[in-house]
Amino acid sequence: MHLFPTLLQAFASLTLLCTIASADEARFEVKDSDLTYVEHFSMQPPYVDEYLMSRYWDFGGNAYVDINRFVRITPNRQSMKGWVWARMPVVNPKSWVCEFEFKVHGGDRLFGDGFAFWYTTGRKQVGDVFGGADRFDGLGVFFDTYTNGRNRAIFPLITGMIGDGMTKYDESTDGQSNAIGSCTAQFREKEYVTRAKVIYVENKMVQVFIDVDGLGTWKNCFTKNDVTLPERGYFGFTSHTGDAADNHDLIRIMTYQIENEHTGKQEPPSSQPTRVDRRPDINLKTNTPVPLSAQGTSSGASYVWYGVLVVFIILAVGGIGAAAFVAYSKMNSPKSYKRF
Repeated sequence: MHLFPTLLQAFASLTLLCTIASADEARFEVKDSDLTYVEHFSMQPPYVDEYLMSRYWDFGGNAYVDINRFVRITPNRQSMKGWVWARMPVVNPKSWVCEFEFKVHGGDRLFGDGFAFWYTTGRKQVGDVFGGADRFDGLGVFFDTYTNGRNRAIFPLITGMIGDGMTKYDESTDGQSNAIGSCTAQFREKEYVTRAKVIYVENKMVQVFIDVDGLGTWKNCFTKNDVTLPERGYFGFTSHTGDAADNHDLIRIMTYQIENEHTGKQEPPSSQPTRVDRRPDINLKTNTPVPLSAQGTSSGASYVWYGVLVVFIILAVGGIGAAAFVAYSKMNSPKSYKRF
């Protein structure tokens, strides 16, 4: 007799919790009209200019650029590490959306390990957390394709973690012991480009959305309220492979400033923003991969080209001078009048 009222009470409590959760998400809703495109935290094909330089991003490790196609953070080979880091810290905007297109593929039965999105106080720090440094300060979102620990999660798995500069990533649980949220997402070996979107509303919320079904619709992966990230951080992407390997490709990064009633009036970004998805004007017609060294960045490649150009000019001028000298000598040499 008492079972029915108990069930009603439990159902009412569950409904209330769901209503509160929905209200929290709606309270911090971010609309397209709230967004302003920020060029210096974005990356579009062809990724580099005619001097093989990227104005806003550094590449390193085993990462390389295939112009007009992708930035490959790590290739489908064992024991690789690569990184892509923004050169400028995120001072403004304080609330932002970072949306990126990616592909993870390889075709082998043994694949791994995945890649990471970062917003951290440090940059270009190589380590064992998907190619990035452990004990990080900031936000890491891990796109994990290889299970290391014993857990009931279904892989591939997307996991978020907020680091305080001291806490280690727990590889034995694939990050679940320190996770702020996670979801299963089948983003490997898709014929179409897959997408993810990380949203941060200052001192309020972190959200991760995914579009991995090819339908062009966003699905919520996880939401974490009452979050405060460092005021000065860098966007980055890293990846590593071990015995298992995959191609981990970045296609496009688009970052936006959020400005609405939840964020208040913000300082404009240091470079001129626009609401239009601007792409670089340079049209390079080659798809030749541009490998980048582990210590250097894409900017170093320009010095090589300058050196080659100078050597070529010197050789060309020297050859022309030698030819002119030979011709002049023949014209002014004494003529022989012998017939035999």
